[in-house]
Amino acid sequence: MAKVSVIIPTHNCIDYLPKSVMSVLNQSHRDLELIIVNDNSCDGSENYLQSLHDPRVRVMTTHVASAAKARNLGLSQARGDYVAFLDADDAWYPLKLSKQLALHRRFANAALSFTNYDHVDESDAMIIDSFAYWGQFLHGEDALIQSDSALSLLITTNMIGTSTVMINRKVLKQTLAFDDTIDYGEDWDLWLKIAENHPIAVLNQCQTRYLMRQDSLTQSDHRRLTNLQSIESIFARYSKSNPTITRRALTQGRARILEGYADYYRQSRHFGKALWHGLHALGLDVQPRRIRSVIGDCRRALKLAR
Repeated sequence: MAKVSVIIPTHNCIDYLPKSVMSVLNQSHRDLELIIVNDNSCDGSENYLQSLHDPRVRVMTTHVASAAKARNLGLSQARGDYVAFLDADDAWYPLKLSKQLALHRRFANAALSFTNYDHVDESDAMIIDSFAYWGQFLHGEDALIQSDSALSLLITTNMIGTSTVMINRKVLKQTLAFDDTIDYGEDWDLWLKIAENHPIAVLNQCQTRYLMRQDSLTQSDHRRLTNLQSIESIFARYSKSNPTITRRALTQGRARILEGYADYYRQSRHFGKALWHGLHALGLDVQPRRIRSVIGDCRRALKLAR
């Protein structure tokens, strides 16, 4: 039976961490090790972690103040044939590891796999699943493999939820580590690096619940602009360095980034800037939601101009 190393970085997530941990320990696939990296939590997480007596659990304490560095610390101690990641406020469904391991047995040359996942609010109510939101794999089979098109698929949008990823360490031909110098999007950067050289498998089933937190550190208003800039920087680097990415994928990826800026400026009530970015996104890749957004921005901008 394949051993899976599961890495959970956590910082002050005691309200969500127990559910996340138990979703791992209750997996139908039992041969796993759970590495929890407690990154300077001061909310009672340490007491909770000390109460865990399952021999499969290992707790590491650090003060790196970075999810990427915490994950890398966990990776340095991982002993499994496969590695999977889970954020401290997300949770897995019970068959997640079993189904993903079966996917890797079917596609033995895949270095990385990911699954669909459910967005839920803090009352655990379903919002939408990820693939439906991004309009991907809507009519595909349950198990897919993206080989030649993997990089073009991922450059279009960062649809991979980190909490859904599994990596086959026997197939991966490069060092497995997140670039902790990147402010935001270091996970997307790693998936792109892997996709440059390896096939990627997709499980078209929801096996993870992703919590949409109101107080999420990475989605707070004052961080959104710098996050967008970081994503744009990663996109620009791959756009220039890899000639295998299709022109259509680059166009769609650029439109997604412009749409992100439009959303940011719209929420900041800078409707003129939102309209400018929205129009450019629409010009690159026509989508019904972009048409609706541009019309809305026109109305808001005209209303302010009166």
